[in-house]
Amino acid sequence: MKGKGWYWPLVVIGLLAGGAGSNVWLMLVATGDASFAVEPDYYRKALDWDRTMAQELRNVELGWSVSARLERAGRPGQARLAARVTDRAGAPLGGARVTVEAFASARASRIVSATLDPEGDGVYAASLPAGRPGLWELRLRVTRGADVFTRTISQDLRDRA
Repeated sequence: MKGKGWYWPLVVIGLLAGGAGSNVWLMLVATGDASFAVEPDYYRKALDWDRTMAQELRNVELGWSVSARLERAGRPGQARLAARVTDRAGAPLGGARVTVEAFASARASRIVSATLDPEGDGVYAASLPAGRPGLWELRLRVTRGADVFTRTISQDLRDRA
């Protein structure tokens, strides 16, 4: 017969393995949830804070303005984004390249990128895969020649009633 207490090392090993296993399981559940998101490249963005502030100053110098409208498209799971870009005087800004990174706040890990097509009169539009109604963040970037203008807009995508 074995001596008393031979099972205690097995209990300690079992507790350690159980704790490690439950931590791995919780990590997989947390990162698999679409509502859980981490800002991509956040450390680099923090280091580039001066560059971000310089871009904000450049936005003011340019005097451009962007207004956006996000609405349901004809097809299910699609939304139409139309952005109107104007110069300092309020005249339509043509000849620009407009891109967007968009995501629903409730599903911030699912980022949709698109290039908006010019439709005339300073309006640029694109169709986005946007099946979820609610608050969306639109990160717009307008480039014309060497000039770059950025704007972040929050827009509500309403469900059809």
